Amino acid sequence: MADRRVARTEAAVIAAFERLLDERGYTRMTVQEILDAANVGRATFYAHFQGKEGVMEAFVANVIEHVAAPADAEPGHDFTGRGDMEAQVEHALRHVAEHGHAVRALLMGGGSQEFVGALRDAAFARLRLAARDDYEARFLTGALVETVVRWVETDFAEDPRNLARAYTEHAGAVRTAMTDAATASAKATGRMSRRTHRGCNASSTPPRPRHDAALS
Repeated sequence: MADRRVARTEAAVIAAFERLLDERGYTRMTVQEILDAANVGRATFYAHFQGKEGVMEAFVANVIEHVAAPADAEPGHDFTGRGDMEAQVEHALRHVAEHGHAVRALLMGGGSQEFVGALRDAAFARLRLAARDDYEARFLTGALVETVVRWVETDFAEDPRNLARAYTEHAGAVRTAMTDAATASAKATGRMSRRTHRGCNASSTPPRPRHDAALS
């Protein structure tokens, strides 16, 4: 029961935050306005969020983290049973578009840096699970964040399915190139190690004794 109350409170606060983005914008919005719109007390609010920045982070995380393993079909799309990267990216993009007014208000209304930072953190947490290391995850995250930002700036002109496919294809090409580079580097390191090993063996061989002709 307590978990349900927590979920309802958080959902009410996030929904109020999203409405206020249209009405007030991120910069002018105050915590008190969120409290009034969500009909929650200050103590309850701060038990769940660290200011309006925390609400924005929760808003972005809801969009990104939900797409990993959807339990049910949703209005307008059904990604149940699809866990591949292309499906997850398309799913995330569709949710971004569904909250388009709020996302646009964040990017265009003074909260762009905070929004991009929250989006990067949420996307990295998700992509790190599929990437081989932090470097690859950060590269893929940067590309996804840039894709979302440019998509919003063009008023969601591109079809999310096409955009997700393009992103996944480019990501796959980059991952292949990184794999090839790592393989080539490992081979080069192996060759250098073998040459060094041979050189050490040669230098450690004792000199052959000399026979002085005058003493023979």
